Amino acid sequence: MARIHSNDPSGATRMRAFVLALFLGAIVVPGVAIAQPSSIPETTDDARRLPIPPVDRSQHPVVVITGGMLIDGRGGAPIANAVVVTQGDRIVAAGRAGTIAVPANPARVVDATGMYIMPGLIDLHVHFTQQRCHDFGQYSDSPAGAAIRGVALAQQLIGAGVTAARDVGTVDDVALRIKEAVDRQIIPGPRVLWSGRIIATTGGHGDEVTSTATGRQKPAMGGPSKGFNGPWEWRTAVRQQVRGLADWIKLGAPADREEIAAAIDEAHSLGVPVAIDSFGQYTDWAIEAGVDTLEHPLAMTDQAVPLMKKHGTAFVPTIGAFDNLLTGGYPTAGIPTGGFYHTHSRRFVIDQKEHLGRVAQAYRAGVPIGVGTDIPFENEVRYPDAYFRELAYLSEAGMTNADVLASATRVGADIMKMGDKLGTLEPGKIADILILGANPLDSLENLRDVRYVIADGRLVVETPQR
Repeated sequence: MARIHSNDPSGATRMRAFVLALFLGAIVVPGVAIAQPSSIPETTDDARRLPIPPVDRSQHPVVVITGGMLIDGRGGAPIANAVVVTQGDRIVAAGRAGTIAVPANPARVVDATGMYIMPGLIDLHVHFTQQRCHDFGQYSDSPAGAAIRGVALAQQLIGAGVTAARDVGTVDDVALRIKEAVDRQIIPGPRVLWSGRIIATTGGHGDEVTSTATGRQKPAMGGPSKGFNGPWEWRTAVRQQVRGLADWIKLGAPADREEIAAAIDEAHSLGVPVAIDSFGQYTDWAIEAGVDTLEHPLAMTDQAVPLMKKHGTAFVPTIGAFDNLLTGGYPTAGIPTGGFYHTHSRRFVIDQKEHLGRVAQAYRAGVPIGVGTDIPFENEVRYPDAYFRELAYLSEAGMTNADVLASATRVGADIMKMGDKLGTLEPGKIADILILGANPLDSLENLRDVRYVIADGRLVVETPQR
């Protein structure tokens, strides 16, 4: 066991564009001197990119990793007898021994001889607050209970080498508080980007009275609706999420075309990316409106993949989440085998062969594909196995081992809007590093052989002998 030390009135649109252009210096106002903005040297390590004061890392501890085979994630050949140097939370150098200056008296030297050094893994679709344990139905739930479950999942993820995770739907602000707890070193876990509550129409996915999984009515008919109706309410919902410090916006279908487009436009105007849980024509509308990621391959039209390629949309298939429904359901939650039942927003058949076919089609078309798990129940027994099973599904869809590893690291970082900070091992990147006992390029199963995990420059898992 690892030790885990609208319709927006055109005038408003033009005004926003004018203000932005004025800020960027694209419009010259006679008689007014406009200072050209300089690049921000330091920002928060999330998708919001808030400016922060310069960070002096000169006195931070140095860690040196020696002797391993380096798979740096940039697509080149592995580098034998490699050295990686980190200081504080950043990578200082990475390359072949003899070409890298090694500081004297580092705080720690990790001997990775015979091991494989690669970027930490990324899970793009988790829900930290989802249920677990066979008897959870006997207990009432609360945000505090959800937070406790989330802490347990965070520990499972980091122990498996998942150093970054995107939460795409949470209870209250639980995922935000887990993010903060990891940042403050209160708990071990991956770097967290979160998207708050799913924005849905009244009665849509995220606001149904019946559970999507079980079809059971929720207590008190689900309480007052938290849905939004009309483009301006969807814009308001986005603003509320951004005000609440969300890194991402998560939308749910069904919804009107104008609602989806308004939410995406609003989020992008505020510099925040958008994911959507969608199906059928709603997926096509979202892609055309510029959504950043499509979650799930549900009831996709034949136009979806070509549209994704055209508009640069990324794809997070979460194949395992639906295969679970088809091959056993979720017994502890009373969810039978076969698919979705008694739900208004999931009135279609799950076809695993079709799902894999859509992933293969997207792969051939060059659509960015990321790794996401989306396990709603039984987290205590399905993680971290669900992550590695998801990689196997991508292989089954025709992806090479190298491309699957890229999806789990570099491509995943790009999809997360963190490609300049995560996903590869090179100077200036955040020190999220996974050290394995066997070569993952030979077999993706070797990703399970975790020996060390360095997250944000800190050694959080250490099992050199297995």
